[in-house]
Amino acid sequence: MAMGKPLITTRLPGVMTEFGDDNGVIYVDTPEDVLKEAIVLVGTERAKAEAIKARRFVETYSWDSITDEFGRVLEDVITDNI
Repeated sequence: MAMGKPLITTRLPGVMTEFGDDNGVIYVDTPEDVLKEAIVLVGTERAKAEAIKARRFVETYSWDSITDEFGRVLEDVITDNI
């Protein structure tokens, strides 16, 4: 995902909870379906669209983004308690 590639994975509850929908993750039902989906996806406009979503998702949760947000939260806490 960080390389701008979609992720194809089975519908594992933990993965679905963490990544949700429409984030460059393509869910399939069985491990065999992963390869089938990859073959169908190669070189398509859908692959490009999913890749863009995947990259955006990773950027949203990058360490820089997380630490920036954490800094804002700390500032709010400090400001509210002064």
